Amino acid sequence: MSRKYQAHLTYPMNSNIFNLKISPITFAIVGGGFSGSLVAANLLRKVTMPLSIKLIERNSQVGRGVAYGTQVDCHLLNVPAGKMSAFPDEPNHFLNWLHQNGHKEVTASTFVPRKVYGDYVQATLKSAEDNARPDVCLEKIVDEAIAIETTTDSTTVYLSSGQRLHVQKVVLALGNLSATLPAPLTAVANSGYVKDAWMSDAFAQRCEALADLNPEDAILLVGTGLTMVDAVVALHQQGFKGQIHAVSRHGLMPQCHKPTTPYQVFIDVETAPKTARGLLHLVRQELQQAQDWRAVIDAIRPITQQLWQVLPFNEQKRFLRHVKAYWEVHRHRIATEIADILDAAIKSGQLMHYAGRVQSCRELANQVEVRIQERGTHKDITLQVKRIINCTGANCNYRRLQHPLIASLQEQRLIRPNALGMGIDTAANGALIDADGNASPMLYTLGTPRKGNLWETTAVPEIRVQAANLAQELLKSLQPKTYAAIGGDWLTENSLFTLRKPSMLFRQLFDKESSTYTYLIADSETKTAILVDPVLEQVERDLQILHELGLTLRYCLETHIHADHITGTDRLRLHTGCLGIVPEKTEASCVDRYIADGEILQLGSVEIKAIATPGHTNSHMAYLVNYTHLLTGDALFIRGCGRTDFQFGDAGLLYDAVTQKLFTLPDDTLVYPGHDYQGRTVSTIGEEKRWNPRFAGRSRSQFIELMNNLNLPMPKKMLEAVPANQHCGRVLMALDYQI
Repeated sequence: MSRKYQAHLTYPMNSNIFNLKISPITFAIVGGGFSGSLVAANLLRKVTMPLSIKLIERNSQVGRGVAYGTQVDCHLLNVPAGKMSAFPDEPNHFLNWLHQNGHKEVTASTFVPRKVYGDYVQATLKSAEDNARPDVCLEKIVDEAIAIETTTDSTTVYLSSGQRLHVQKVVLALGNLSATLPAPLTAVANSGYVKDAWMSDAFAQRCEALADLNPEDAILLVGTGLTMVDAVVALHQQGFKGQIHAVSRHGLMPQCHKPTTPYQVFIDVETAPKTARGLLHLVRQELQQAQDWRAVIDAIRPITQQLWQVLPFNEQKRFLRHVKAYWEVHRHRIATEIADILDAAIKSGQLMHYAGRVQSCRELANQVEVRIQERGTHKDITLQVKRIINCTGANCNYRRLQHPLIASLQEQRLIRPNALGMGIDTAANGALIDADGNASPMLYTLGTPRKGNLWETTAVPEIRVQAANLAQELLKSLQPKTYAAIGGDWLTENSLFTLRKPSMLFRQLFDKESSTYTYLIADSETKTAILVDPVLEQVERDLQILHELGLTLRYCLETHIHADHITGTDRLRLHTGCLGIVPEKTEASCVDRYIADGEILQLGSVEIKAIATPGHTNSHMAYLVNYTHLLTGDALFIRGCGRTDFQFGDAGLLYDAVTQKLFTLPDDTLVYPGHDYQGRTVSTIGEEKRWNPRFAGRSRSQFIELMNNLNLPMPKKMLEAVPANQHCGRVLMALDYQI
């Protein structure tokens, strides 16, 4: 499938008209299940220029994958319909689709069949395709990607059919890969007794396999999680009456959903324990006080990824070793209707589940003997079964995966398996991190492959946000090759851009002791510069950078009176003759100028707009640079915010400033905070609205209650820093401020 794209752009220059031919950028998405379909749908909905999308899926139907490919009617979603929208900014999208497509009886609390959700994903992708721009095309390729090669400016995807795709970006939407067969089962792996529950047509095969079973025959399910639940439900629908055994290391089974009342916020990323034991202890304390443990677990959900990321590596391993099994059965729950089927099977004695390990398998006449060592007692349990179904769940250990595409990526050092044995390492934007630790500009992923970095990343609420953010990230990179004739000479689009608009120089600098970011902003034409929130101890560094870049420092600009470091403004002013600027209403002397809310500071082609954001202090300012870069100071951090318990701070004012001013900016506005204590450098307004645990889902009163109960220690340098910063960083003698 191919199209020619041509856009005619008029641009006056010496009375000439430019006719630009634009070649479309091509993206490839490897995997057409839920993750891949959602990335494609977001691209189709948001793209504003020519684009070709290659959606590669080995099955003929896209949008279903393993989870939604089942045709078993009683395989239900594990989340109610009201929380299953494909788009985070349209919470009723799925419900509306259901009501428009013959499911008017469904409410927000209904657990819908998974095959219906598969229909929804397919319909969502088709709608996005039908409503896309005419110069945007989606090509669905029924094939399998087996290798990827990258060069400086392009990527080649090799398909099993022999076809090669030359693209600019690739998204690996691999979803859940086939489970690894436990070692003891390999002895009978080729006997026909063992089935893999993660095969795309597994449930159909399993039901056909029941035809030659007798009522007294038995089945063993290895694994007692959600995959086991699917197997039991499928067997129940087929009318199977035989014995069902299920075994896993802990023998735990998924818990049931029940309506809950939202629970009070009791955990914060910044103050949460940084050990698995400490987190477990904190949660257990809340469980003892709560009426329903489900509400407590749900209260952790918005910040689970952040809690995981701040845990040290050894504590993550400890969590996986001791807590993982208990977390998963309480966090990933099942519908009441499904729980009723399991309970009935257990009460009748049809379903027996064990905590233990499979020690050996031995093929007998027309059946298999399985020996299980029971957990705790170490007693042997011997079973004779007609079928063994591997329900151990998806395999996300990329070191052990036997997959040609994964092998190709590893051979070329394009991926780095996560050290926890879960998925691969990725940057915050989903870019793959290669074996040398570099983030790829061409290869991205989402969902299960990010499990080691994010932990909670396999459910729809997480994947839909990743898909939306990833589409936005990809679209930012669109730079089609364009050519224009000017007096017989051909210029690229980049040349035209240079003629139209000078670029802004933007640097983010860091002070390790106070975790403070200083921002250097300059106009590339005039070479005039401004430093925002300079640090006294870093003045020599800043002067060196100004010298190396040939810049003239015109201003030092403060977001507020800092309590954790002394500003470098006064020292820089002595060296460069720059002006010191602070927000209006600031109790400061020695300043050259005050800046007011809404005032624009012009620096050549660079515009810096002041936005009053009181709350951390009573005179705090954020600065919007060229309407794309937002310097938030201490008003808004990446997944956090500044404290409000000193310097006339006010939690209510901060909530209003962030939600009514900053959060009304476009979602793709870049957020550059004044501090970060986790090594994060940049976010977006859209991300913070969705994922910042201080604001997301909180009312004003809840935010105030949270901020008033942080009980943080005072900054170490406060007594020294505040008086000095009230004099633009001029360090006073001790006598001056102790009288």
